[in-house]
Amino acid sequence: MGKRMLFAALLLAAGTFFAGCCTGGYSNLKDGEARYPQLKKVYDRMARGEKVKIAYLGGSITWGATATDPQKTSWRALYTRSLEEKFPQAHIQAIDAAIGGKGSDLGVFRMDRDVLANKPDMTLVEFAVNDGHKDRNESFEGVLRKLHKSNPQMAIVVVIAGSGDKKFASINQDKYIEIANYYNLPYADVVNGVNRLILANKLKTPKQMLTDGCHPNDFGYTIYNRIVTESLGRAAAEPGKAKPWPEKPFTANRYESAEAIPLATLLPRKSADWRKEVPSVVGAWFDHQPSRWLDSVIVPRKDKAVLTVKRICSGVGVYFETLPKGSRFEVLVDGKKVLDVNTAFSQTNPGLGNRFVFLEGPAKERTITIRADGRNLRLGSLLVTR
Repeated sequence: MGKRMLFAALLLAAGTFFAGCCTGGYSNLKDGEARYPQLKKVYDRMARGEKVKIAYLGGSITWGATATDPQKTSWRALYTRSLEEKFPQAHIQAIDAAIGGKGSDLGVFRMDRDVLANKPDMTLVEFAVNDGHKDRNESFEGVLRKLHKSNPQMAIVVVIAGSGDKKFASINQDKYIEIANYYNLPYADVVNGVNRLILANKLKTPKQMLTDGCHPNDFGYTIYNRIVTESLGRAAAEPGKAKPWPEKPFTANRYESAEAIPLATLLPRKSADWRKEVPSVVGAWFDHQPSRWLDSVIVPRKDKAVLTVKRICSGVGVYFETLPKGSRFEVLVDGKKVLDVNTAFSQTNPGLGNRFVFLEGPAKERTITIRADGRNLRLGSLLVTR
């Protein structure tokens, strides 16, 4: 069987598997009768032909890495299109806030600029894969709590992505579903959906839908979209009684106060050590093009450039460009070194990096010093929690 014929057969198999699923998502449930009222209201608004903003916050799988055209064949693009087809009178604005290789530990800091500034009506959050190598339940929860705090009427959706050529899984699957249920948030469990396809003999192995063990091909993104569309269609129409948003957090919740402060705004009017520049307009990948995600950077005027600021904080970090032959920098708090960062990057064009650490004791005013070790640095934002 040729490659095109195989691909067409797989698409047909996926369509057959999902046939009959509830993908409409519009229900005549009255207010107070929906389990997920925020999601139902967004679907109701689309059915009425209103304007709706949908944000996609996540990593490379949300961006659409290895899709033939991420703006058309990624799952986020396909899901947006499925809504436009279901609700042709609606006006849907999709907001791409996905950066490959980055997890909720950066997402919780950058979301004010990349998501909340756009005032979305619904945000889909996908970090299960990029959060997988560390325990990031706390930063993931911080994302959810910041979204809700910005607008309690926002529909917040958790997407559980997976990876693995032989066994498609996510080590965060159970925990992120537990957190979603704790906050009564709808979720789309792609891991479970893919494994159901395999059990139903509609997919032989995950390798058929993946290009590199992690990122889907166009067929894989079609599966992702069908699972998301089916899951949220059911959730929007699901009857039940909504639970109130819990005031008590699931974790220690130190990230809800996360803030990214452009370092250029902290420079003295006439700085002998640093100058403000525009972020790099080329990147190793489109989703790592610094000018898309940073408003400004500061660059050392000399090898040992120093910037010192005072800030009330419980944690500190920096969001920066990674560079070919990039220099190092240190972060000191009250004279004690807390971070030693190498910005060198193996690619020929810049990328994005972030480092953060919690400090001992409660939030208090501290003296934060950034000390350059070389001039090949482009630092974007100071990251702080309170």
